[in-house]
Amino acid sequence: MINELITDIAYDRITVAQGLTRAKLIARLIKNETFKNWLNKELNGYEFEDPLLPDYRKIWAEIVLTAEFPFGRTQSFPVVLSDNQRDLGELLNHHRVIEPIAIVEQNIGEMKDAKGYIHLNGGMVQTVSELYKDQMNSYGGVIRSGQRTIGKAQLTNIVELTKQKLIDTLQDLEEEFPDLENKYVMSEENNKKAQNIITNNIYGNNNPLNVAAGDNITQGDINITINAEQVAKLKEFGVEDEAIEELKTIDEENPKGTSDRKAKIMSWLGRVTASMTAKGVYENMPELIEFVGNLI
Repeated sequence: MINELITDIAYDRITVAQGLTRAKLIARLIKNETFKNWLNKELNGYEFEDPLLPDYRKIWAEIVLTAEFPFGRTQSFPVVLSDNQRDLGELLNHHRVIEPIAIVEQNIGEMKDAKGYIHLNGGMVQTVSELYKDQMNSYGGVIRSGQRTIGKAQLTNIVELTKQKLIDTLQDLEEEFPDLENKYVMSEENNKKAQNIITNNIYGNNNPLNVAAGDNITQGDINITINAEQVAKLKEFGVEDEAIEELKTIDEENPKGTSDRKAKIMSWLGRVTASMTAKGVYENMPELIEFVGNLI
């Protein structure tokens, strides 16, 4: 079963979505929750705030805003960040592709040109337009719409990487357990081998499951930056207590100067702003973004 599946996927006899569906039979045999969850998320779609959204589903997607001026004039322009706004790049210029892989494959097939466009919702438009508030006020303009540019090649790359990760995982499982379908034993050793194969192939050596699995974190001298005054400020912005505690944990475990601090804080900011936008609470987002940028 597993060898036939590998061959069918490698020679494009089936779609990636079909390959993921058939791989669920393998996940059932080895009873590995990490593999099962990845397959289900790829097939059913990810939550926007999912901390385990793979990096290959985060793509560069430039934002273009359209401003309206007196006498019917309009002007479209890309969002370009100044030097002191570079830390906002990950949030503003990267798009999280959370759709099921079958939808991604379908979108690729329906794209007639090399690029496609995603219209921004009102909350996001208002948030990003705050960066140009002074310029708009000077010329009597207003920004009412915006869109992201998505390249067909970027979506194709998502499908291809998903395919390769699936093939690599299946090949390693077959090599480690040559008689997987008939003689797989649910021992602690086999479970660890299967887990290592799956996490390394899907998420890489620095996968985000290490902490979730309970690995101890050794902390050196911690430079705490989230004080009581800053907590109060976050609450004023509308950040919920649970999210504040999460940010404090990130701050404590990743002191200023450590390599992962920026990525983790920006990932946190993306989840918080997405949640706030979904609730229609976005009037304080520009201040929140600036505040968080000073923490990095």
